Amino acid sequence: MKKLLILACALVFATPTFAAQGKQITANYMGVVEKYDAATKTLTVRRKDNKQGDFVVADTSEVLDNKTKADASALTVGRKIDVEFVMDGAKKIVVKAKVSGAATTK
Repeated sequence: MKKLLILACALVFATPTFAAQGKQITANYMGVVEKYDAATKTLTVRRKDNKQGDFVVADTSEVLDNKTKADASALTVGRKIDVEFVMDGAKKIVVKAKVSGAATTK
């Protein structure tokens, strides 16, 4: 009986730990599209505080242009963008990129 109780307790504590390992945590990054390189699928976003983030646009990434599904060609310089991403090692992989507004020139 004691062994069964110990096994049951171990399973209760172990299950949430293993369940969380399969789920990736997402983060957001908001700013303006600085550049997009279609050949390398690299997106650079500059925030208001002048910091920039580099992201990889994967084949599975979702791009929305003013709430409408679009392709990566919507990632034009000067457009406002909200990037939802996950980390893959040191790379930031785009899950969803929402662009809005018109492109501005520098």
